[in-house]
Amino acid sequence: MKIGTTMNLIGLLAGVWIFCAPYIVGYAPKNGVRWTGLVGGSDIIALIIILSALVGLAGFWGLLLKSLTSREPHSLLDD
Repeated sequence: MKIGTTMNLIGLLAGVWIFCAPYIVGYAPKNGVRWTGLVGGSDIIALIIILSALVGLAGFWGLLLKSLTSREPHSLLDD
């Protein structure tokens, strides 16, 4: 149970870092269009990672809540 939540949270934080890194590190252009080649590609990848982490968290916690309400153990929730 803990590993599923932990890995999804790490994925979520990694996606947020990938999204913010070009702006923090300085790869994004200072003038003109800020959403170009390198920055645009990393932003799209970051959004995919963030969405997959959120779907993973929602699915995992949905299975956990369903298991808690039905009192039946689920194989994915065993530690």
